[in-house]
Order: sequence, then C-alpha cells, then structure tokens
Amino acid sequence: MSKEEVIESINELNKSLNSLGAYFDECKIDFITKKETTGQAQLIAKKWFEDIEPILEQFGISEPIKNKYHDYFSQLLQLSLKTSWKKTYQKIIKEILTDFKDDVLIVVMKSAGKITSIAGLIKILENATEEEKEYLNEALGCAKYGFYRASMVLVWSAAVHRMQKVVEKLGFSEFNKKSKEMKSICEGRFKRFQKSFSVNSLSELRATVFDTDLLWVLEYWGLIDANQHERLSICFTMRNNAAHPGEAPITDINLASAFSDLKNIVFDNPKFKL
Repeated sequence: MSKEEVIESINELNKSLNSLGAYFDECKIDFITKKETTGQAQLIAKKWFEDIEPILEQFGISEPIKNKYHDYFSQLLQLSLKTSWKKTYQKIIKEILTDFKDDVLIVVMKSAGKITSIAGLIKILENATEEEKEYLNEALGCAKYGFYRASMVLVWSAAVHRMQKVVEKLGFSEFNKKSKEMKSICEGRFKRFQKSFSVNSLSELRATVFDTDLLWVLEYWGLIDANQHERLSICFTMRNNAAHPGEAPITDINLASAFSDLKNIVFDNPKFKL
C-alpha cells in the first residue's frame, strides 16, 4: 500500500464516519438495532483495525495518538455488537471526528514514510511452487505492514529452499563431485574454496551446507554466473542484517531490490525449474 493509497483509505474512513453520523442525526429512534446500520459501524471499525492502524507507525503517528483512536474504534465496535443508544453512537463518532484530520490525515500527508507496494512484490509468486508460496505470502504480508526485516528473512528462506530442491533434483552425488573438484583448484576464482561435501539427502544438505557455500557450488556447477552469485550474496547479507540486531536497516528500497533479484535469478531461472 503506497502513501497515496493510505491517504485515500483515511479519507474514505472519514467520509463513512460523517455519513453514519449524519444518519444518526436524522434518525428518530433512540435505540439502534437495525443490522444494516450496526453492520456499517462494524465495517468502519474493521477498516481501521485491519488497514489503517497497523501501518500508522510508518508515517510518524505517535503511540498516544494510536492508542487514542484504538480506544475510540474499539468503543464503536462494541456498540455495533449490541443494541445501543443512538446518543452513544453520536458521542463516539463526534469524538473520533473532532481531531481526526489533524491527528491522522495531515500527519500522514506530511510524512515522507511509505510502505512497499504489494503490486510490485507480488510478482515473485509467478513461478513459485505451492510450498514456496507459503513462505512468500508471509513475506508479502510482512512487507504490507512495513515489517521489512521479517519479510527479508522469509523471502530468502523461500529462495534457498528452491536452490536446495534443485540440488536434490540434479543429484547429491553430482553436488558432492562439484565441491571436491573445486577444492582441488589451485588458481583462479575458485582457488580459495577449501571445502568438500558428502551429502545424501535434502535434510543433510540443509544441516551441513551453509548458504554461502551453496552459492559457490552453484556457480561452479554453471547454474548461476559470477554476477548472479554476487547479487545473491548481497541478498544473503541483507537477510543476515535483518535477522540480527544492528545499525543497518532494511528499507523498502532494499526489500524491493531483493525481491526483484530473487525472482529473476532464482524463481524465474530456467536452470532452477522444478
């Protein structure tokens, strides 16, 4: 969801609140029982809790303001779940709307913050398996709400899973052979690789071969070239930055770059087709 989409959602919510308030002003009954009306109040509260509240921190909305409107919309939701006084509805709607634009809308409009567009990231699913989509959908969900570090860890996990499955498909014996060949090289790009492996199952591969070593073997094998290896190494570095406390943040730009590289180099790579 982009900043513009967030602003649109806030404006729609504000419009819905005003419309519901106007209905109550004209309503002649004291108790609200009509399902259509209570349902509208529930939809408004649901939109706040699901679409708007989780992303406010990205736009500089303070914790006291978040708590203030969390309480307001909780009250609105509670009213909608039972027969309630019309004047109670009117009171809570008035309280929400009094400073809503100043507290929320204007702050978001002034903010430089933004959330990664899911429309772009979701393309990574195009050539993913059903198993990989479990990780990738969680990664997309994290990105939607600005949890970029969690998203980075999950998308890398899905990509490594694909690489490991390709090794399984091509044969563990061939993987072991390539690693032994590399270890014997005394000059050139692979001369510093001093490991050899003897894995016989996917679980053994996962348990004994580090991701960095896997990338080296894949390059020597010809499944990726040196440039692709370097780009994947950068993604792995970001994954490590994301997984451990430190001063190197994962931004929306970092995440978008990683998603793009992993899509093109791993999931869309004909050599990695399962």
